[in-house]
This record gives sequence, C-alpha cells and structure tokens, in this order.
Amino acid sequence: MNAQRLRVYQGPSFWQRLSHIARSAAACSKANSAFSTVLAASLRETPFPSKSAVIMGKNGPMMLGGHRGMGENLVTRSPSGKADVYPAFRENTIQSFQQAAKCGVGFVEFDVQVTRDNVPVIWHDDDVVIGPADHPSRPQVKDLTLAELKVLCGRGGEGSSSGAAADASASNPCMSGVTTGCTPRGCDDKREPVAIKVADGTQEPRGLLRLFRDRATRQWATSYEQWKCDQDDAIPTLEAVFAALPPEVGFDIEIKMTTGDDVVHTPSDEVERMLGAILPVVNRCSSSSSPSSGPVSAPPSPLPTAHLTDCGCRNGDVVTPQRRRRIMFSSFDPDVCVELRRRQTEHPVYYLSGCGLYTHADARRTSIPAALSFASEAGMRGIVVPASVLLKNMDLVESANRNHLELMTYGLENNDLDCLKAQADAGVVAAIVDEVEGVTAAFNAGNGNAAAATVGSISGSDAAIADAIATGAL
Repeated sequence: MNAQRLRVYQGPSFWQRLSHIARSAAACSKANSAFSTVLAASLRETPFPSKSAVIMGKNGPMMLGGHRGMGENLVTRSPSGKADVYPAFRENTIQSFQQAAKCGVGFVEFDVQVTRDNVPVIWHDDDVVIGPADHPSRPQVKDLTLAELKVLCGRGGEGSSSGAAADASASNPCMSGVTTGCTPRGCDDKREPVAIKVADGTQEPRGLLRLFRDRATRQWATSYEQWKCDQDDAIPTLEAVFAALPPEVGFDIEIKMTTGDDVVHTPSDEVERMLGAILPVVNRCSSSSSPSSGPVSAPPSPLPTAHLTDCGCRNGDVVTPQRRRRIMFSSFDPDVCVELRRRQTEHPVYYLSGCGLYTHADARRTSIPAALSFASEAGMRGIVVPASVLLKNMDLVESANRNHLELMTYGLENNDLDCLKAQADAGVVAAIVDEVEGVTAAFNAGNGNAAAATVGSISGSDAAIADAIATGAL
C-alpha cells in the first residue's frame, strides 16, 4: 500500500492506539507485527465512526477533537445586523457530540459541572443566564438541582411549564429569577431573591441568553442576546452522554470549577464536591479494567492505549456490553488535576493552561514555564494550551517533550488549516477545533488547500492496513 494514502486514516481505530503505533513504528520493529494485529482486530470489531481524520505531520499523526461537540456557539451577523448562532447545533449537547462523531473527529471535548443535588451535567458557563437581556437573572449551576436546571433550560430555555417553574422557585430562592428575577449573580450571599420590575408588568421573556463571540472578528459582544439554535437539544447529564455515544468516540472530560481568579488554592471541599460526583459516574460508565496481558510488551504509549473489553455501564438493573472508551481528564485548576491523578490511574490527566493569557492569583497558571513545571512535577500526561500561544512560541513543543509531556491545543486559531498543519509538523498530538464540519470536510476531501493537500484518504482491507504499519509505511 502506498504510504501517501495513509496520511489520513479514515477508520474506526482508537486515536491513542493509532498515534502510539505511528510514533513507535521505527523504534519497535519487532513489536509492529503484533501491534498491527491488535489494530486490525479493532478495525473489524468497531463499526463506528466510519472515518477518523488524523493529520499526518513530519513526526507522526495529530488527532482532531470536537470542541463542545461541533464547536462553541458563536454569532454571525448579516449586513443588515441580523444575528444567527453558529454552528446550528447547541454546544455541549448529545446531538452536537453525535454530529461531530459523524464528521470524523476522534474525540469530543466537553465541560462538566455538578448540580446542587450532585448530578454531573454538561454545561460550560458557571451560571445560566435567563430573563430580560438588560437585567438578566444568573443563577449558578451549583445552586440548582437537576430538575431546576431542566426547568430553566429545557431545550434552549423554552417549553418549561409555569407550574414547574413556580414549584422550583418555591423550593429554591435562586430559582426565583425564573419568574421574578434575582441579583445579577442569581442571588446574593444570603440567598435572598431580589425582584426585578418589568416595565410593562408582563412576565420575563423565556429563553437562554448569552454573551457571544463574533465568528468573524472573534470579539466578545457587550450585551446579552437570545441563545437560540436551529438544532436545539436539552442539557445532558454525564451519564446520558456515555449512554448516547458509542464507545469508539473518545471523551476529553474537562472539569469546570467556579472558584474565582483571586483564589490561589481551591478549597478541598470544593474539589471533593466535584470529583466525588464525577468520578463514580465515569467509573460506572467506562470499563474499569483492561486485559492483564497482551500479545506484545511495548514501550509506554505517547497517548493512552485502549483495549477492547466486555465491560459495560450499569443503567438500573441492566448492564449493556460495550468496548472500552478512550477517556482523558483535563482542567484549568491545578489542584483538581493533582487530585484526579491521585484518585485514579485509569485515565490520563492533562493540565489546561492559558499560559498567562488570563490573570490569576495562582502562579501555576500564569506562564508557559509555570505550566510545564507544574505538569511535569505533578505527573500529568500532558498540557493543553491555546493555539495562539503555541504559534508564537513553537519551541513549546520541544520544551514539553523534554519534560516528557504531550502537547494539545485549543482555540479558534485551530479553525485554520495551515495552523493545524504547522502544529502537526511540530509534534502536537491533538488539536481541539470549533469549525468541525468545515475542517474535517476540507481534510477528508483533499480540496487542494495547502494543508489539505498533505492529507489523503485510505481504503482497503484491514490486512493491508496492518501490513503497511508492520512494514513501517506509516
């Protein structure tokens, strides 16, 4: 098989395993044959997704991941000033994740918050913004039960009954903003509601609000706008996401913390509130063990290696068989990363860092050297940094390698194909993208773009793929 046709592997293999094989081929010639057998078995047994784009760089492959599924919801404005939300799928929803998987991403990145009744849900912001745009209510997710959150949001905040809202409001002061309004943060320190007077005396407008970034300029808006998506969906629980997506779709589970940027160390009880709710769900819904022995002894994988198992997620009294899902944890909070590493060894932990783009009292969050030092000393598998930072500091890849850290990137810069190709050539192992549909289509089609021209597609039998890997073609 022509090696050029292997530039993008469009098959259902685990991205960690493929990256490991590609990066280890030259150094592990004796092991290649056995590894190719494992890969070929994976291909035969895993029907979904039908394609998975890997950008082949000079030193190995780089996997594409979907940011919040199909991408962060941005706003596009017509010359007349009409605003539309893009992409059409509401971010961080099951529909968005499923569509991203169909586009061929190897994994989806999503944000996990924990409700007042200890249910992990998929939601990015600390709060839910609802009400009149000039004086909205902003109850925090951690102050709401799952039922109250569903009352507020439903599908885009619409369709909740007034009776359900009234019941929820009576049981939780922070829910009073649904009908009568709260302080801008949802409620004050004493959790007392503050009424909002609507000028015409009517009930507050229903529906979610948001401060959007502009898709063209990437600048933040200065006022709230209605958050309506053509393809809307309800806020899912973490357990529902596991149940809805096939195990071939990898997860980058970002733990979202609500502590302020003036807090150096996150209180241990807050860390426990989050991880005490999240980890049991992940453990229950993912295979918790892997085969004790394999066909070959290999060097440590640059990315977490997954094996197929017969374990499943227990839903009530029913156990559904499933293959092992590739999972990684990430967080901007160093204390959470340390505790994730201490509490479990099954899934790798990556430190998310703004590398100084965002001010913070914690010195570990304020620079590139600080991020590298913390991640290395704390035993992280790698770091995830803004693509904008990496493009100005390409030696960051070499610095990460010296610290035995893998490097991933995020940010709207990853919508640019040339930017992605430069990262792949530099040795970045994965890039989280927002324009999922456009990026994957460009690479998969090979449409002549400078970046797309370096990738092709592959077809053929599993045996032919395995042979190409074993002979060092990949």
